[in-house]
Amino acid sequence: MPVHLYGHPCEMDALHGLADKHNLFVLEDAAHSLPARYKGRMVGVPRDQGAGVRGQLTAFSFYATKNLTTAEGGMLTGEQELIDRARIWSLHGMNRDAYKRYSAEGSWYYEVILPGFKCNMTDIQAALGLQQLRKLDGFQVRRREIVRRYNAAFATCDAVQTPVERPDVASAWHIYALRLNLDHLAIDRARFIEELKARNIGTSVHFIPIHLHPYYRDKYGYKPDDFPVAFREYQRLISLPLNLRMSDRDVEDVIEAVLDVVKLYGR
Repeated sequence: MPVHLYGHPCEMDALHGLADKHNLFVLEDAAHSLPARYKGRMVGVPRDQGAGVRGQLTAFSFYATKNLTTAEGGMLTGEQELIDRARIWSLHGMNRDAYKRYSAEGSWYYEVILPGFKCNMTDIQAALGLQQLRKLDGFQVRRREIVRRYNAAFATCDAVQTPVERPDVASAWHIYALRLNLDHLAIDRARFIEELKARNIGTSVHFIPIHLHPYYRDKYGYKPDDFPVAFREYQRLISLPLNLRMSDRDVEDVIEAVLDVVKLYGR
């Protein structure tokens, strides 16, 4: 289950190689990743199904904060046979949806053939999503421009590490995750966020590692250092504002605030 974190595609060739070798199904978590590309292929486009290749599905999120939104809900892509089965599971296990029952070409008759769920998107959400889809390319142009300005501003700052986009991918740039080089700072990540807040810049952390949350910590007895890489990166991550409503002045405000905190508290 590869996770295309922040909208940057995983090394799918290597993962598919493992899946093919061990006869594994691939389910991609692309919640952040519309419209990212891996080696020219958009994330979510199924591979050619050759000999020895099992199926795959890719799940996207259209939550309100995502690059394309329907307010809530998402999308599943993959082989047609799997998608057809997923449609049944998502709508009470019924073999006919409302359109197939109530349209001129439809029939009133349906059967429940699986113990399904209520996971279908509403028509209103779908209409919103279709309009968003027409604008998605323009959305991405602006996102990439903001990222370019951030990267240029922080490129020579030793106290921070900018996110990477590998040459063979096109990131969706859902989140701009800046890493603090704490050995170059006299304050920790929490204080850094508070300093930005005092400068009217809101930031967040993506994400708190699962093993630190009470349920998993208490149930399994996890300690922070049980997953040292996740814990280390968590301690130095901040997510800078990245959205389409930001003006050029907004972007400059973020840059100036970050550099001001670094200048004040840098070692």
